[in-house]
Amino acid sequence: MKKLVTAVLVVVMMATLFSGISFAEESYDIIYLTPSTASSFWSQVEVGILQAKADLEAELGITINYSVVGPAEEQETEKYITAFENAMAQSPDAIVTATLSIDSTVPKAREATELGIVLNFVNCGLGVGDDGAYQEYYNQFYYCSNDTIGELAGQAFLAAMEKEGLSTESGTIGINMNVENEALNHRIQAFRDHIAANAPGLTMTETYYNNNVVENSQTNAENIIASYEDLIGMYSGNNITADGVCNAIRAAGLKDGFVAVGVDSDDIEIAALRDGFLSAIIVQNAYDQGYKCMENAIRT
Repeated sequence: MKKLVTAVLVVVMMATLFSGISFAEESYDIIYLTPSTASSFWSQVEVGILQAKADLEAELGITINYSVVGPAEEQETEKYITAFENAMAQSPDAIVTATLSIDSTVPKAREATELGIVLNFVNCGLGVGDDGAYQEYYNQFYYCSNDTIGELAGQAFLAAMEKEGLSTESGTIGINMNVENEALNHRIQAFRDHIAANAPGLTMTETYYNNNVVENSQTNAENIIASYEDLIGMYSGNNITADGVCNAIRAAGLKDGFVAVGVDSDDIEIAALRDGFLSAIIVQNAYDQGYKCMENAIRT
């Protein structure tokens, strides 16, 4: 069979040489459906996506017709679903995306896969990743373990307490998150589990959700600060949440003897870390996630 294929290839090559016929360069249409065009985190993901595009075009001698679509803000989940539908209507070869609305995305993912579109998720998919949820409805999912993120945040929190000379015998930690979904809940629960196992004298508030709005996060943090006299710090599960919390901590002048840990990074978090209003940031490699997700989509 291999000899036959080789012979056919030789005939084609010879025919091409003698006839002067040339083959058109292969091209593929790939859409990056982002949860937020305004988010610095998803922009970092796109940097990786664009680099993979450039590298694979050069390596494989192909052209990728690339476009990016999606709502301005993460909380605009209905606009995200509409953008997903519009993306499928363009019949691209692949869609690279992330979702913060799992239930609404599942039927769209199934439809895209049934249409033959290569669908890859980056960072936020249809489950937590390790659970394999709805894996028949997509090609690949590139992510950081939310359990690991929460556990690392717990470790960083207790390390910062030790550095500040704070006792773990008593005190309250404020818990803040952007939205509630199955995957992101692991980021919160793993933090709670680590604190409970290693500092059982500490208590934690309920989870205050902000719908991924900085102003809501700041209001939540201000309410926590006003409500708990024994408050020793706060945990923020994503960068938008941490932005609002950092604003509240800075406004209240809570610096020495107060611990704050955030997830992901942006200018507000970095400034707060520099100025001492944020103790640590758990940073995902958004670039690598985007790169590997796009690379796989192209190769597939």
